[in-house]
Amino acid sequence: MSETNNNIMIDDKLNEKDIEISKDKLIETVTYLKMHINTQFNMLLSVTGTDKADCFEVVYLLFSTVFNKELTLKVKLDKENPCLESLSGIYSAADWHERETYDLLGIKFNNHPNLERILLPKDWIGHPLRKDYVNKDTRLSWNER
Repeated sequence: MSETNNNIMIDDKLNEKDIEISKDKLIETVTYLKMHINTQFNMLLSVTGTDKADCFEVVYLLFSTVFNKELTLKVKLDKENPCLESLSGIYSAADWHERETYDLLGIKFNNHPNLERILLPKDWIGHPLRKDYVNKDTRLSWNER
């Protein structure tokens, strides 16, 4: 039996390891997955991002301690304006994970309580995990070969 949450088919897909969702349905879907009695994905284990040829992808790894199940959510974003809503209001663990993703890839998380660099110096220019990144910072010149 499947349940529908505003046209989001949830339970039918839970047998899959990866679910791709649109950024417009992220908050609604994650809230449902965390709060619904049949899912209870009560832990966010990680948030990562990747720079693909045609888009950015944000990957969320959720875990249900109740059902001992993992679920991966993937959200594709435009290269021109990579942004989506923060999950920090739903999972406190999202805070630093989203900051790292922002720092290294430049993906913005709207409504994040403190979206700033976490690994690189605040004055760093660019985002080093982007495919088009060119290092112009002399602080790393010791690492060039």
